[in-house]
Amino acid sequence: MKRVTIKRDTLGDWYLSIVTDDEGLSPEPKMGKAAGFDFGLKTFLTCSDGKKYPSPQFYKKSANKVAKANRALSRKKRGSHNRERARKHYARTHRKITRQREDHHWKLALHLVRLFDVCFFEDLNLKGMKRLWGKKISDLGFGEFMQKIRWQAYKRCKRVETIGRWEPTTPICHNCGQRVMFLELKDREWYCHVCKTLHDRDVNAAINILKVGISTFGGEGIRLASASTPC
Repeated sequence: MKRVTIKRDTLGDWYLSIVTDDEGLSPEPKMGKAAGFDFGLKTFLTCSDGKKYPSPQFYKKSANKVAKANRALSRKKRGSHNRERARKHYARTHRKITRQREDHHWKLALHLVRLFDVCFFEDLNLKGMKRLWGKKISDLGFGEFMQKIRWQAYKRCKRVETIGRWEPTTPICHNCGQRVMFLELKDREWYCHVCKTLHDRDVNAAINILKVGISTFGGEGIRLASASTPC
């Protein structure tokens, strides 16, 4: 045993965390496949094989409950027992949302690590994204998900790699390499006039992330999970 941490949350519940020197590795069977993943606002993750993983957006679904609990708290007299009960109800509502998001992240991370030996992601400027889209980025929890999938991959002797955030993965045709000049965020599909290919914006970006990841970090003997070349 290396470290013991005791915490107490806003509801008064206690939690005990124990860190030991046992790595606890449990290697999974190698699948021989690598995949690229593109984060999105409408779709949480898009895989290079074309599959999309939506986000439940737990905070958005519970926004009315949070607002109702907050209004009930503000009406209670300070220092009263009713206010304390309202405060706990408000905190309990937020805690449920957090736990739902964490559960979704853990299960999705484990699912992807079991499917692929190497997962490639794009490094994101989360602070800049939060300035643009605010609570929606916090609700999606991209940063928290990356921490979880890295841990799941480490435990199972798999790999999670990130490519540079400045790589032009979205406007580049993964088929011929042609770059589209004008592409707005609202454009979910675009047409390459060189190779005559209609691209799904997110799938194309995920395939390019996969290609950049393989060229940067290597992947000998690994099949590429790509929508254009199915495994």
